[in-house]
Amino acid sequence: SFYEPFSLEIVEMDYADDEDKPEALASLLCDIVNDASVNFFAYDIETEMRSKGFGPGEGFPEGMIYYAWDLRNAKVEMSAVDYIRFILDWVEDMLEDIRIFPEDLESEFPPNLERDVIKPAFERILHVYAILFHYQTRNPVERIERYALESTFGHFIYASLYWGLLDFNSETAKYLQEQIDFPRETYVRELNNKK
Repeated sequence: SFYEPFSLEIVEMDYADDEDKPEALASLLCDIVNDASVNFFAYDIETEMRSKGFGPGEGFPEGMIYYAWDLRNAKVEMSAVDYIRFILDWVEDMLEDIRIFPEDLESEFPPNLERDVIKPAFERILHVYAILFHYQTRNPVERIERYALESTFGHFIYASLYWGLLDFNSETAKYLQEQIDFPRETYVRELNNKK
């Protein structure tokens, strides 16, 4: 979806029955994490953020700190740049886990894939976008970087609305309200035009 304008047509996926939905969601998650990764790595945002010397709890949007977790599920405080890396790696690890995302067509996806995997991943990718927008509003960036961020975020919001994958009342969504409004209004307008 990188550099494509977001539209309902791009995120709409026709599936004949519920058996196709997990496959569509798995493919979507792969696209979404790739988009977020491009914004973080391709424009060297990681290097820039690391050069600022953010320590644990630093680099996050005002009043927010997102936590990672360790093997015992205990909260781990880290910098915003380390949190982004942690989340992108966490999603990549899930995508490579054949118990969650089977490679062969005969295997079944876990029964609660959407609730236990997709929605939590989308919620945390929303955190990644919040950090990236926060960083870009405080640091001069090239126009192409800003366009890439807004374009991929628009696709992310469209997909989230289409599949019902995000809580738009969360603190992070409220923080990103200005960035969410345009794609959400465009989505609703497109939906109404289809009727």
